[in-house]
Amino acid sequence: MPDDRLDGRPGPRRAAGARREEGPPRRGPRAPGRSRGGFSKVIAVNRDEDGVVALDVAEGQRNDAPLAEAVLIGARDAVGVVREVLGDKGSDSDAVSDVILDDLDALPVVPNRSNRKEPWPWDDEMREIYKQRNRVGRAFSKAKQFRRFATRYERLKDVYLGVARLVFGFIHVRKLAQSVNTP
Repeated sequence: MPDDRLDGRPGPRRAAGARREEGPPRRGPRAPGRSRGGFSKVIAVNRDEDGVVALDVAEGQRNDAPLAEAVLIGARDAVGVVREVLGDKGSDSDAVSDVILDDLDALPVVPNRSNRKEPWPWDDEMREIYKQRNRVGRAFSKAKQFRRFATRYERLKDVYLGVARLVFGFIHVRKLAQSVNTP
């Protein structure tokens, strides 16, 4: 039914959930996904002693484990040799362990989930290595000082991935500058 308004006001709005008219095509895969808390993103990071080596971004409703394979292979390509891989209980899956053991030939330092049928051995040496996992948390604390990274405004995956790489690059340069300038 056509709009009979003569006063220049816009016509009736489309109903919520109705299909929108065809517009320009989307420019790439979207990174923000829907979770119970709203839009969110998952960031998988691989880091060494110097800084972040490889990272990837996915929708917030996805599990971290599927990202692990690509990020671990990217870290191996960047560094060369990976000796050990640290992860939290969310990374405890057979698929991730197979990538760590077969493709990287590294020691998986991942604690067992409580419901795991066949638990991996966990000894004091692995427990000491696992304590180094706080470096990733500290890297994210530093990265969240950058407002653009912390608020996650970017909707496209490639744009947000670029922001994340830029932020971790700034952090690495800042660390290098501090080590050079100290007597």
